[in-house]
Amino acid sequence: MPAALAPDGRRARRRRLLAAAAVPLAGALVLGLVLTVGAGGSPPERLAAFSLPRLGPAGAEAADPVRYPLAGAAAARPVVLTFFASWCVLCRTDLPVVARVAAEERRAGNSTVFIGVDGNDPARAGWAFAQSKGVQFPVASDQTEQVARQIGLTGLPDTVVVDPSGQVVRRFAGAVDAAQLERAVAAVAPRHAVRPAS
Repeated sequence: MPAALAPDGRRARRRRLLAAAAVPLAGALVLGLVLTVGAGGSPPERLAAFSLPRLGPAGAEAADPVRYPLAGAAAARPVVLTFFASWCVLCRTDLPVVARVAAEERRAGNSTVFIGVDGNDPARAGWAFAQSKGVQFPVASDQTEQVARQIGLTGLPDTVVVDPSGQVVRRFAGAVDAAQLERAVAAVAPRHAVRPAS
């Protein structure tokens, strides 16, 4: 049977136990803060203007850039920006979902404009990747991460929904679910809502 600890010994043992418990707790708190900040936090209130080279079969083409705000017949339409790269593992499953929703919205007559933003990626690789995933909307090359930084991008994939006034209304950090994206699009373009996938 172990000898009883003296009061001083018990206090010292209690302090050691508390210190041992505090280290993992502090680590968990720091990790929680990192994950919260890294999850994208709050997106900016409004999407700032940008002009980026358009991706095509030859790579990035500066002659016909992808611009925001939209002009002409597309002015004052809702916008969905989807950020991806050919080397991004999650983008392999995410981008086809966004491409499918975009195609369904277009067939339904929805006015929402979808724009792909390929970042930190060779232009030809980004174009080939987008084509292999069924993307039929314009894709911009954001080599300098101009828009990614402006939007507060912390990882890929990332999808941002912008209402007709330029207000950022929804953000999906990581892979997006088709039904969630359809609901978000319906909220900014309710007259052309597509029935959410079941």
